[in-house]
Amino acid sequence: MLERLLLVSIRVALTRLGLPITLAAASLWLGPPNRAAAQDLGRAVATRAELQASLAQLEQYIASSGYSGRLRADKRREAAMIRARLEDGDLQVGDQIDLSVVGETTLTAIFPVTAGRVLSLPGIPEIPLKGVLRSEAKDYLTAQIGKYLREPQVRVRTLIRLSVYGSVRSPGFYQVPADALATDAFTLAGGIGSDADPTKAFVRRSNEEIWPKEAFREAMQRGLTLDQLNLRAGDELILDPRKRGTGFNPWTIIGALGALTSTIYLIQRVF
Repeated sequence: MLERLLLVSIRVALTRLGLPITLAAASLWLGPPNRAAAQDLGRAVATRAELQASLAQLEQYIASSGYSGRLRADKRREAAMIRARLEDGDLQVGDQIDLSVVGETTLTAIFPVTAGRVLSLPGIPEIPLKGVLRSEAKDYLTAQIGKYLREPQVRVRTLIRLSVYGSVRSPGFYQVPADALATDAFTLAGGIGSDADPTKAFVRRSNEEIWPKEAFREAMQRGLTLDQLNLRAGDELILDPRKRGTGFNPWTIIGALGALTSTIYLIQRVF
């Protein structure tokens, strides 16, 4: 049943885009997945131990003189983002938490992270979120809710409030699951414009390019999730900003296939 629903969802997505292309052809056109790299990615939402291990590896790159200046600069930026996550946590004001507590309808909804970086739930005192990683959210919230409910069964998915603009059809702010790909964010923004150059995409935070074009392209090719990119609320995903997103081109296929992440999640929630 699940496989059938997925196939239907794929066909609907491609049909709505007006694509006269089969999935096999799309796979050939996009190129085979980098399975070796995918095996090295770890969890889609990084644990504290994984972040600490990544930071240690990055510091080795930075200390070595055997790498190019660009690579070392990229590693410095990534190391700084990981340090901030380890110290301050992930969940920021403007983010959302998709919470499900079995048998508790009032606690099963999408709740915003509000001022003071707290979570306000019906009938429960405000829950502080500072210092909590996304990978820790489920266990942490289970423990907090467990102070008021007996043995709650909790499911959690975190969403990041990102700005997506440039050559996309509907630029603006979007709530994107942290375990989604960057292409999912472009899909939510209406897809890539017909005259856009997809290699001219980058990520900016407070006027600093935390993922410059080349580094961001390599990260997308590796299939890194938004969490693995160390993104947080307020970050800007920018695609070819000199052009406006109108029409359609074949790169929208990437977005259509990336959107299947959300489809799979919804099916899992239903079944």
